[in-house]
Amino acid sequence: MKKYFVFLLLVLIITVYSTGCVAPQNSGSVTQNSQITYMPANDSQIITNKSGSDVPITQITPQPMNLTNRDKQIQTFAESIRKIQKTGTIPIIDVEFHWAPEMDIGKIIDNMDRNGVALTWLGSSGDEKHGNEESLRLNKLYPDKFVPTTVHGDGPLWHGSDTNFLDKLDRDVRSGNYFAMGEFEGRHSADPTQGKNRDVHMPVDSKAFEIVFKASSDTGVPFLIHHNAEDAMLPELESMLAKYPKAKVVWCHFGRVGNPITWSKFTTPDAPREFLNKYPNLYFDFDINHNPQNSEDVEAFMFDTTQSTPTLKPEWKKVIEDFPDRFVLGSDVNRARFGDYDGPMNIFRHIILSGMPKDIAEKIAYKNAWKLMTGENWKD
Repeated sequence: MKKYFVFLLLVLIITVYSTGCVAPQNSGSVTQNSQITYMPANDSQIITNKSGSDVPITQITPQPMNLTNRDKQIQTFAESIRKIQKTGTIPIIDVEFHWAPEMDIGKIIDNMDRNGVALTWLGSSGDEKHGNEESLRLNKLYPDKFVPTTVHGDGPLWHGSDTNFLDKLDRDVRSGNYFAMGEFEGRHSADPTQGKNRDVHMPVDSKAFEIVFKASSDTGVPFLIHHNAEDAMLPELESMLAKYPKAKVVWCHFGRVGNPITWSKFTTPDAPREFLNKYPNLYFDFDINHNPQNSEDVEAFMFDTTQSTPTLKPEWKKVIEDFPDRFVLGSDVNRARFGDYDGPMNIFRHIILSGMPKDIAEKIAYKNAWKLMTGENWKD
């Protein structure tokens, strides 16, 4: 009877261990702050790649990237670009993509391939539960598609200046595992595409942004910022651009104006020209998720819509041509806009890139982003 009891006890222990109730230590995983909430890996949250691999992302353990691995990763990135070059198409690096688990990975890759997008800076967005590591896992699945990118600062932890979130972000940026940071919100007015009121303001000269600027300045890792170009919001951005001249700052939504009255300075190309002259560490991205053919759209002022095919107005085109090293492209795809990837890419190719000399078009499409993420000039 005693032997039978011991046998049953052993069976119970083995069963509990095998079901995951007792978890073995994982020595290869990236350290996570236990005070930050992360998404558990249950069946409904395992995202399976639909383009060939059946490995659940949640079962891929990201490994710290050493110098050798980083060099190999850069070589893999370069091969992706050259593969598209061989087709006669100008490759694109998409610097702004808001990853969410409901997005089918296979669909993302199909969209990229169809539009000649070689690489995507893929950062987790929204509720921040997936952490920075989600981008590493995606990169491990497809190292020739996805660039390791930290989370976007657009959720409650960022806007709440959560200490654990900010400390972990700082450590991860300095780890050498990431080539870029996500988009961090300063001033963001209500956006109906998000399905909720996101009328928020994180001052750019706040302690939270100080961590981002300093991390970029110290490491050379670029970051994106969403900061409405409202007249009243410009001084706080300028103060940080001046304070951290080595930070690589990509100001999102070039040419966007939500209200011509409160955003009066940026309704003409004079203001971006002034900023580009004053701050050599400043870049702009085009992430056009509106229709330039809609003449009633206040965001269409950068385009000449009098013809059947819109074009850049000469004075705006001149700014880009005068600063060809300071512009990049971002699709700004998120949950709400996941179904419209071709739209912004068509505008990029048929309105912006097609209207530029080839050497400038190549810089905007991929060479400038390449230098931002690798610190090196693109070598043909």
